[in-house]
Amino acid sequence: MGNSSSNTTENYEVIVKTSDRKGAGTDGNIFIAFLNNTGKRSKDYKLDVRFRDDFEPGHNDRFPIKNLRDFGEIVKIELWRDRWLFWDNWLVEFIIVTDHVNGKFYEFPINRWIKGGTKTRWSRYDCQLPQLDSEHRQRKEELLGKRNVYKYWQKIPGLPVQVRTLPSDEKFRSDQLKSFTSTARKLRINSELIAIATARNFKSLADFETIYKYTFHRPSSIDTWDSDEVFGNNALNGCNPTQIKLCEKLPEGFYVTEDMVEPFLEELKFEEALTKKRIFVIDYHVMVDIKYLPCPFALYFLGGDKKLRPIAIQLTRAPPHAAVKPPVFLPNDPEYTWKLAKMWFNLADVSYHQSSTYCFIYFILESVAVTMHRHLSISHPLHRLLAPHLQDVMATNSQVINKLIGSNGTFDSFFKMGCEGSFKIVRNDCKTRTVQTTEVLPTNLKARGVFDENVLPNFHYRDDGLLIWNAIKKYVATVVNAYYKTDDQVENDFELHGFRSTLSKNVDAGGCAIPGLPGNDGFESREQVIEMFTVIIYMASAGYASSQHNIYESYAYPPAYPTLLRGDPPMDKSERTESDLMAALPEKNQMLGMLAVVKLWSLISKSKLGEFESTWLYSEECCEALQQFRRDLRSAATTIDKRNATREFPYNNLHPDNIPNGISI
Repeated sequence: MGNSSSNTTENYEVIVKTSDRKGAGTDGNIFIAFLNNTGKRSKDYKLDVRFRDDFEPGHNDRFPIKNLRDFGEIVKIELWRDRWLFWDNWLVEFIIVTDHVNGKFYEFPINRWIKGGTKTRWSRYDCQLPQLDSEHRQRKEELLGKRNVYKYWQKIPGLPVQVRTLPSDEKFRSDQLKSFTSTARKLRINSELIAIATARNFKSLADFETIYKYTFHRPSSIDTWDSDEVFGNNALNGCNPTQIKLCEKLPEGFYVTEDMVEPFLEELKFEEALTKKRIFVIDYHVMVDIKYLPCPFALYFLGGDKKLRPIAIQLTRAPPHAAVKPPVFLPNDPEYTWKLAKMWFNLADVSYHQSSTYCFIYFILESVAVTMHRHLSISHPLHRLLAPHLQDVMATNSQVINKLIGSNGTFDSFFKMGCEGSFKIVRNDCKTRTVQTTEVLPTNLKARGVFDENVLPNFHYRDDGLLIWNAIKKYVATVVNAYYKTDDQVENDFELHGFRSTLSKNVDAGGCAIPGLPGNDGFESREQVIEMFTVIIYMASAGYASSQHNIYESYAYPPAYPTLLRGDPPMDKSERTESDLMAALPEKNQMLGMLAVVKLWSLISKSKLGEFESTWLYSEECCEALQQFRRDLRSAATTIDKRNATREFPYNNLHPDNIPNGISI
């Protein structure tokens, strides 16, 4: 049976970390052997310390090794569990072998279940391209097993694919889930207490302030919600900073005229303002033919004070031959008429945010995560690069998003669009959304004409986002170039080819139908790989944070950012009153229900970008890349702090302290 490790004389020591997941430990017998750089194999050693319960979940166990003198550099280990209690599999996180004589240590990240009776071999760092891995059979068998567990399912036609059944390894830990459900229950109880303690019906906007108590603080939007400057800032730095574009000509169907807007152009003619790049537009064409929702345009002007303000809003569409054109609302309309128009525009903005900004990120990242598990071995450096950013996405979707979009869920209860409306928005948006045009941040900004800070100042999302994008890209590039020494190695990586091919091919062919990936039939260069994996990590971290961090402040005051408005968008510009606004706003119980939901969302995910619960990449070059990434993020944080000190509207959504590694609860 080999030598026990429990004897007193030792030259080496083995440190074993068992995962903290429920059921990760084992009572089986664990054995190890070592292989050096000359191909020599050691004896078998049983890892056991007498009178100690080894391999318990979350434990670090140390085992002395004797009679292993002058063995040289350890490059591989063999690890196995006997067949006793064959069902009692063991989830090991890592093994470190310490050479006490020469002062060296060797890391072997495992991150896998070890099954009884099967010997496995692991290289130091367990991080190799598949074409260079001598354990190719073990690697192939592992991926085949993963494909039986991680299966695709397009749960909602036209939306990204998800995992068919949540694998046990992807489920939240019981303490994590318990904390989330406990918080949700507390928020619901608080909202019910507020409902009892406040007036049965709200009759004025001032009545809303009575609901902010207990765990619901008073949002700052109460004081600024009707400001045109704040409305303009929200287009730049709110929940949806990806929609505003430089206006070079008016979109078809937007029936604004020069005479309408020239009073707000600081003595410029409209064509002159266009030429000077001072007109910007948001066009929510993706909401065409979606029941109950407006399908608006908004036109903005950049003033001489460098502030962006709305100068026209059209809430509905009509073809050019229509006898009656939709009204165009203007800042010089009656006060409450203009406020009502902005509320209805913001309803569309909310609907897009929840559908294409929020749910799309969740769904597309689940597609990527499932594909990663099916096609990239854990031994693949790109799997190890992505893993900490995707580790909770499937569980989060199962626990949160599926309840959000489920029958009688959050969307149906608290959003004007409902589930079906949300799905239509995503389907419409996906028709023009591609990785290279919309998800590569610098490219997207340039395509929208807003990359240049001289053209559009005070665009904090752009300025801070580029800091984070560049830091992530630099980190990804270092890792990619550490393993791919040439572009030929990219083309010869059959696991990576399968990963990309599956992401791009149609759903009915077993793929994810993600359009516009870098490369033609596959990745052809290291730069294309760097771009794609930068997109994934940025989307999972900064993309999520930019749309999520400030969600309570945005949503908590319904007139500022309504999820639901009663009736239809106004079709004339007659004078309105505060009573008309109140008639459009949702009932108190709906407001309180939504308040609890957005408060819960605002508490989701407390990890910090670059700070991982577990180490995934162990090589010296990758460890230095991670340390440099952290230094770059600290530098970005310092820059953002300095910027915020002089900003009229400080922006913290993309401060590194507020960016998680990935989506979670």
